[in-house]
Amino acid sequence: MSLNKRSKVVGLHTVTISKFFRKYFSCTLGEYQRKLKIDYSLELIKNSKMSLTEIPHYCGFTDQSHFTRIFNEMTGFLPKHFRKL
Repeated sequence: MSLNKRSKVVGLHTVTISKFFRKYFSCTLGEYQRKLKIDYSLELIKNSKMSLTEIPHYCGFTDQSHFTRIFNEMTGFLPKHFRKL
């Protein structure tokens, strides 16, 4: 759900949502959404037979290189190395 949709649902301005989200969760809404996507991808890498090219698209990343970069930043591993653990 986009920030604009969330704003309309809860009846608050987008700036207000962003400000309080950062205050209570110590990260931006975008960072939190990326964390959720990476957490989901970790489960898929460990517990499914999906290919490493399917997982990024299934988790909502626009392309594999973006997924690989974010995955590496957040976990310290490349997806292919994580799968081998």
